[in-house]
Formats: sequence, structure tokens, C-alpha cells
Amino acid sequence: MKYIPTDFMHISILDDRTVLVEAMPGVEIDGAKSRYANELIQKEMPGEYGMIIDRKSDYSIVPVAVYDILNSIDNLKAIAIVVHGTRSFLPFETEKNLFKGELEIFQTIREAHEWIGKVLS
Repeated sequence: MKYIPTDFMHISILDDRTVLVEAMPGVEIDGAKSRYANELIQKEMPGEYGMIIDRKSDYSIVPVAVYDILNSIDNLKAIAIVVHGTRSFLPFETEKNLFKGELEIFQTIREAHEWIGKVLS
């Protein structure tokens, strides 16, 4: 596993097809932060991959700006969102409609990682 440090997000490359991201508590993920993080990720993920977004921390996002960035990444094929308890940013159907690829919600990182493996196989 490789870790990519930023001052607003933890980014871990789990394998050649899966990246795990977790925003730090209290930050707002906007288009600029999303673009920067995804530029770093793209350097490590040359082929098709999936992203696990771990929503463990309390942070905010600018959904349309963030999903515009995510949708512009041709080799990002799936997003697995891990929620803890009932916390979510948007209703699932709204979030699913914002992303052009596969998107599902999970309770654990392990389940999310297995699902990405299936989607990309």
C-alpha cells in the first residue's frame, strides 16, 4: 500500500485498481481540492480503477463540483462510498445520478474493496 499525503485528505493506493480516500475532519472538499487530489491519484493509477470514499470523518463537500471532477476522469470506473452509521452527504439516488460510472454504498472498506474488484473484472 502506498500513502499520498495532502493537508486535507488521506489517500492510500490499496492495489493497482483501488484507491482509498478519506477527508480530514472539518475540511470542505471543493472543486480545487478534488482536482488536486485526483491529479495526485492519476499519477499512481494509470489503468482503470475504482475509488473507495471513506466517510468516517465529519467534513463537507461541494457535490456538483466534486462529481464534475470525478466524471472527467476516464479511467475512474467505480466509486464505493463507505458510510458509518446513517451519516451520508446526499440521498443515495442523488449521489448515484451525479456520477457517470458505477456507485454503491457500503458499511465496510472490505465490502467496498471486494465490490470494486467485481466491477472491474
